Amino acid sequence: MSEISATTSSLPMAPLLALSSAYFMVGTCSLCVIGLVLPISENLNISPPDVAWLVTVFALTFAVAAPLGQILFSRLARVRILCGGLFLMAGGMALAAFAPDYETLFISRAILGVGAALVSPMCSALGAGMVAPHQQGRAMAIVFGGLTVATVVGVPLSAWLGSQIGWRTVMAIIAVTAMVSMSAILVLVRDRSAGAASGIGHLIAALTERRSSLAILATFLQMASLFCTYALIAPYMVYKFEINPDEVFLMLLIYGSFGVLGNVFAGRFSDRFGPDRVIIVSIIATTLAFLAMLITGSALWIGLAILCIWAVTGMIFHTPQQQRIVSISVDQRSLLLALNASALYLGMSLGAGISRTASIHWGYDSLPALSAGVMMLCGLVFFASTRSLKAVPAR
Repeated sequence: MSEISATTSSLPMAPLLALSSAYFMVGTCSLCVIGLVLPISENLNISPPDVAWLVTVFALTFAVAAPLGQILFSRLARVRILCGGLFLMAGGMALAAFAPDYETLFISRAILGVGAALVSPMCSALGAGMVAPHQQGRAMAIVFGGLTVATVVGVPLSAWLGSQIGWRTVMAIIAVTAMVSMSAILVLVRDRSAGAASGIGHLIAALTERRSSLAILATFLQMASLFCTYALIAPYMVYKFEINPDEVFLMLLIYGSFGVLGNVFAGRFSDRFGPDRVIIVSIIATTLAFLAMLITGSALWIGLAILCIWAVTGMIFHTPQQQRIVSISVDQRSLLLALNASALYLGMSLGAGISRTASIHWGYDSLPALSAGVMMLCGLVFFASTRSLKAVPAR
């Protein structure tokens, strides 16, 4: 049964924030190793590129486990699936904290990927079900905000704490925090309903039907576009604007802060103007930001302004996109959200791969051009997606 009735005008902030904390754990667990590369490599006597693979194994495991998890556990209460995922994440982080070697750490990241794959779609599905349709944008922005806050607070804080108390202690703290988030959800989120049963047939249909496949492909391309540049944003900023490497942290903090701001506005704009209009603005404005980065000189203040625009416009895409995804099929919203989350992490992996290859062969100047090109392709796919969604009503 829904936690609040559709006629209730106020948002249920306590359970939404509890769900947001789970998304925060997903973001922090997935990206914390970026800030802990050097202490991990020194402690385990491995190269930094080997540590970078820990991000990739998480993303790939997540991408495979998200839709399969919905099929295997669809008959269970969604909140139980969510809490089971958080428990796995806590276990994965605890294993990482005591990992005696790289192989064990690698396994811990795979466990984390499975746990996070159970958490993300359930957070969005539960959040969307708590409110009336006209409030879904704001509700999902609150839930998804945990992920954006993780990029601003969780990752930099992990890096700073790693230098102060050691990377193993940081991972142990994250494990405990995941259990706190699980406890808060068990207490505050009272919806104990299960989603609709899902099977291989539903998965195949979601991947082959024009409405759902195009919508999910748009998410994949949007995230790939961002990561064509963001994956190497630190060396790109040093090269482009001739800043000190120590100043990159501040640039990333500013970028993340404006990303959070974009997510705050995304829900309100989506509820007021409709998700399609917000996404169109996001795609066009982000493309223009990448093109502007190509033609601007080395003036830092101009580059910083463009970076802030990119952060805001890039982030306002995801809340209305999730709102569109859940409208495709109310019964299969959990499976569709899982596929959307998979597309997000696969886009990260592809974008990072393109970024590494392009920087080697064509230099850092090519990265914004590639981002703009992929974002234009995303726009074409999104246009086709809107036509397909209008042609067939939601199920």
